[in-house]
Amino acid sequence: MGRAGLEHTPDSPGKQHVSETSGSNSGNIGADSGNSEPSAPIPPAPPPLPADPDLAAIVAAWPTLPNAIKAGVLALVHAATDRPTSSPSSPKPDPAA
Repeated sequence: MGRAGLEHTPDSPGKQHVSETSGSNSGNIGADSGNSEPSAPIPPAPPPLPADPDLAAIVAAWPTLPNAIKAGVLALVHAATDRPTSSPSSPKPDPAA
């Protein structure tokens, strides 16, 4: 009778020992190394800046701009692109400005 399925060939080493210990000796991050402390999550990478240097400057400065300046920039963009000036992403007026 011929072979049926996955069987050892005459030149195969036969059964191989499987280690009872767990863990990784490779230094693989996230691998079970026997350490019971949870690993810290890796923070997400910031989005890349635009290739256009002028647009990159606006994107970089945006978080620190006063709301009045943000509203002015958005108004210019909306006027140039025929988009309405009111949108959910529009900044709220800054009462201090």
